[in-house]
Amino acid sequence: MNKGLIFDIQRFSLNDGPGIRTTVFFKGCGLRCRWCHNPESIASYVQLSYDPERCDGCEKCIEFVHGNGIQLIENKAVVDFSIHDRNLDLIEVCPRKAFGRYGDVIDVEKLVFELLKDKDYYATSNGGVTFSGGEALNQWAFIEECARRLKAEGIHLTLDVSGNDPGELIASTTELIDLYLVDYKLSEDELYEKYLGRKYDPLAMLKKLNEANKPVVLRCVLIPGINDSDLHFNGIATIMDQFKNIVQVDLLPYHKLRKRQQFHLVNEREFYDTPDEAMKLLWINKVKDLGILNVTMENQRK
Repeated sequence: MNKGLIFDIQRFSLNDGPGIRTTVFFKGCGLRCRWCHNPESIASYVQLSYDPERCDGCEKCIEFVHGNGIQLIENKAVVDFSIHDRNLDLIEVCPRKAFGRYGDVIDVEKLVFELLKDKDYYATSNGGVTFSGGEALNQWAFIEECARRLKAEGIHLTLDVSGNDPGELIASTTELIDLYLVDYKLSEDELYEKYLGRKYDPLAMLKKLNEANKPVVLRCVLIPGINDSDLHFNGIATIMDQFKNIVQVDLLPYHKLRKRQQFHLVNEREFYDTPDEAMKLLWINKVKDLGILNVTMENQRK
């Protein structure tokens, strides 16, 4: 597969694996996490975005669609994304550039060229390239082509995945990927469908990576009142005992990241309480009491 769908390339990333990295964010995800920090990554197609702060009420977009799905309220265009989710023609219509897009189709040659621009930074910092998402695993055929070319250049490769692998693709990645960042979201099976939109076995992927002896960083987003229970912390400890290839646990406290741009939301989104410093300290102490020593909080060693 020579084409991939991405929504961002983030250079000089320090939190997606060792050293200085360039992270490629792929669009499309099979989960519907209610707390998703990148909801624009979920849909597996290019989406229209709209920044109302750029709108000056000129009404050119309304004229273009003949009033169908866009109206002017308090001198700002209000867009019905159930109608215009894929109407990318609006991008060129607006003189104020209020419309944009989430997602770009890119070929292997162009992406590899972009990633190799930072090769010197990878070499001096023991860094490399991270494939993230959305769910990067969904576009593995494309990533595999890129990965083979990058490995030929001696680039360290990390794959950041949700833990959901319905296509059982993870085993086919182990020849090329050096490090895995794997989400562990919930320990209670009955909560999966409610908060993630799908039930799956979070251990299935970890078992495959353990069999292949591939190093894993376990990433745990913690949300007060949702998954910060003793049961969940015990679940993390059990996983650490079971899989010796897990080299680190990253605790990632929930935060409310509100996007300025408007777009069609695919998931049922909710906002939760953000943890204060006292709660974060409590979480750290809990995992340490369970014997988990190699742990970071917000990417800082604790």
